[in-house]
Amino acid sequence: MDLIEEKYRYNLRSLHVLLVISFIITGSQLIWEILGVAGMFPLINEVYANTPSEYSSVFTIKMEQEMAIPQWYNILRALLDLTSIVGLVLMWKLRKNGFHAYTLSKLLLMLLPLMFLDRSYVGFGDIMIAVLFIAYYFFLLKNLGAFSGENSSSNTPPSENQPAEEATESD
Repeated sequence: MDLIEEKYRYNLRSLHVLLVISFIITGSQLIWEILGVAGMFPLINEVYANTPSEYSSVFTIKMEQEMAIPQWYNILRALLDLTSIVGLVLMWKLRKNGFHAYTLSKLLLMLLPLMFLDRSYVGFGDIMIAVLFIAYYFFLLKNLGAFSGENSSSNTPPSENQPAEEATESD
C-alpha cells in the first residue's frame, strides 16, 4: 500500500503549496483593500506626485481609479477576502467547509465589479486563475477524502483496509 500513501502525500503536498500561494495572493489583496479603506490612496498619490517624473503616468491613472472607488466597496472586498482566508485555513485542515467558504467568497469577489463598477475593473485573467484554483482545490480535496468525511479531520493517509472496503461497496 505504499503507492496509496505516496499518492496521498503528493496530493497533500500539492494542496499545501497551492494554499501558500493563495495565502500570499489573498493577503496582498487584503492589504491593498485595507489601504483603500484607511484612505491611504490620496496620501500615496500625493507622495508620487511630488517626486520626479521617473514614475509612469500609468501609476497615476491607476491611483485616480482607485480613489474613485467608494470605501464601502473596499470594505466588502476586505470582508470577502477575510472569508477566503478562513476558507484557506479550513482547507489546510482538510475541511470541506473551507472549500465552500473559499469558493463562495471568490465567486462573489468576481461578481462585485460587474455589479457595482465599470466593466473595465473586471480582470478576465483573474477570473480564469480563480476558477482554475477552485477546480484544482476541488480535485485535490476530493482525492484526499475531504468530501467523503473519512479523512477530513487528520493529515494521515488512508488505512490499508480502506481501498478494499470501497471496492466491495461499489460492486
